[in-house]
Parts: sequence; structure tokens; C-alpha cells
Amino acid sequence: MKRTVLYENHLALKAKMVDFAGWEMPVQYSGIKSETLAVRKSLGMFDVSHMGEIRVKGQGAGEFLDYVLSRRISNKNPQLTNYAFLCYEDGGVVDDLMVYQLGPENYWLVVNAANTDKDFAYLEKCLTTYKAQNDIQLINETDLFGLIAVQGKDSLEPVLNALAEVYPDQNIEQDLRELKRFRQVNYLFNDQLVVVSRTGYTGEDGYEVYLPIEKTKELWQSLIEQEVPPCGLGARDALRLEAGLPLYGHEISAEINPLEAGLGRFVEFDRDFIGKSMQGKQDRRSLALISEDRSIPRADYPVYYQNKKVGHVTSGSFSPTLNKGIAFALVSNDLPEDLSELEIEIRRKTHTYKVTKTPFI
Repeated sequence: MKRTVLYENHLALKAKMVDFAGWEMPVQYSGIKSETLAVRKSLGMFDVSHMGEIRVKGQGAGEFLDYVLSRRISNKNPQLTNYAFLCYEDGGVVDDLMVYQLGPENYWLVVNAANTDKDFAYLEKCLTTYKAQNDIQLINETDLFGLIAVQGKDSLEPVLNALAEVYPDQNIEQDLRELKRFRQVNYLFNDQLVVVSRTGYTGEDGYEVYLPIEKTKELWQSLIEQEVPPCGLGARDALRLEAGLPLYGHEISAEINPLEAGLGRFVEFDRDFIGKSMQGKQDRRSLALISEDRSIPRADYPVYYQNKKVGHVTSGSFSPTLNKGIAFALVSNDLPEDLSELEIEIRRKTHTYKVTKTPFI
């Protein structure tokens, strides 16, 4: 299995390690519930250095991304971080990702760890058929960078302090204090890229810091010394589900397009792009469900309406914040629009779940 640069740090903190997409990662430290609530109430931090970074640069890079992604990228505010889908021709999802503009015709795609190699190969294939002549370069930079996400309303000061320790000769405090949600700043410190974005995967305010692999331990240790609670992938999944955020391979996949997942707002149909043929293809729809009891739904559990199976759970968990079971379900589009409740079969017993809106919290 692969390991991030912080592997030894996790062992020192007595993290429980698991196999996640071929990476040995911490699933929890003190416990999933306590870590989830720490982020909701104040802050916590995550090692997400397993995420992939793919550089797309050269003349025409922006137009190329317009062609391969579900949203037009070249006309966006360069400081914005943009969420988008990389799609197959039929609209199925290769991956969901974040796009960072690092400079003119210079972009970063931050992709899911399990999909990095697949995404890179797919982009290479798209590039060969894009234009006969182009100067666009694709570079897999995953092994060059670490990524630490500090999440929660009290995130800013620890991030500022840690960056000041790692880069004492650089003055970035004003930039970060003025940074708005879903925006990023990037720097070259000693010719090495550092990116800080006010983004995350928890539904809380927070910051994601990308920095050279050799500096990642230093940043992590500074945050530990400031008593920022380390959190594992278990809490990260609970937080993203409570926030109503999708997970690749569950809410979206090669078989589930963004429209079916209720994510059509991240697809711009007013131009040609790979996957445009998904328009009008929506035989199923995603619903958010919340329990009336403390039952725990899991992925693939069957969903019923009037004693008829109409779909399945795509993601489900017990919410540490709400003390209730919550789930996403993919169901038939033939169901009534004003649907108020469904049933989920859990361990051979059906439980009533109310249809609700996201975020759950």
C-alpha cells in the first residue's frame, strides 16, 4: 500500500490505519464521533495528501479544460476554486474534481486518490483527439505535494501560525485574512509552489494547504503543537455526508451522471463538451433521507415505496451531529415529486425515512 509523508506521524498519534483506495490512511484517532463534533464546534485537521494533483498548462489549456469538463473554466475568476466533473461521452462521471488556476494557461486539477491514474490516462486520451497541434502539457504532480485540510470556524489562526513557522520570511497574513470562501492564493517560495484555498469537504469554513512534500511534516507538527485535533477519514465521511456533499463511486460514477445525482448546477450546457449528451438523461434522481429513529443505513441497502423496491442507498451513516441516520438514495424518477417519506431495509427490517433537503445540518 502507498503511504503519505505523514504516515509515521499518524502512528505516533495512535491512529487506527486502514486501506483506502490503496493508501494506508488514518480512519480515526480519538473516535469518529468526537472528531466530527470537534470540527462542527471548533476545528480539526485532516491529512489528505493522497489526493491527486494534475497540472494542465500551455497555450490553449483553458480551452482544453472547457472541452473536457462540465463547466467552462477559461472565463472564471482566476482566484476562484471551481468544482467540476470529468465525464465520459455518455455523461457518466470519470471523476469529480477541483480546478485551481495558478497563472495564465496554467491549471491544477485536484482529483480523488483512487482515480488519479485513471484520470491522467483519460485526459491524455482526450488530448490526443482534441486538436492535431497543441502545446498543452499534462503533468502528474501528486508525489510532489502534501495536503493538509484544517476545517472549522476556528481554523484561520492555527493555519496562519503554522505557515509563519514553516515560511518565516514570507508575509501572507493579510492575504489569508482577506481570502473569501471558495477562493485561493498561490505562491512560489524558493521556487516551490504553495497553494492555500478557503475550501473543504466538511460543510464548515476552513482552509486546505498544498505545499511541497518535504514541508508537510513541519506544517502538521506546528498544528499539533497548537492542539489542533487530528481527524481521520471516518469523520471526514460523516462530515461530508451531513453537509450533503457527494462521494465518487457512490452518488456519482460512470453509471450515475450529475443530473441524476442532483448536481446539474455544476454542468453548463451552453457549449460543446465531452458528456453533453447527458442532457435529458435522467431516469433516476437522488434524494436526501433522514430517519425517525437511530437506525444506520449503509450503501446499497434497498429503498422501498409502498412496498415496492424503487432504488438503493448510495451513502448512509449515523450522524454524530444529529444523532439520527441519514442517507442519500438513488430512486426511480417515476416517484411523485411531493414524496414525503420512503422506507429503507436495514437488517431485514424496514425503517421509515423522511425526504429532506441538504445540507442535513
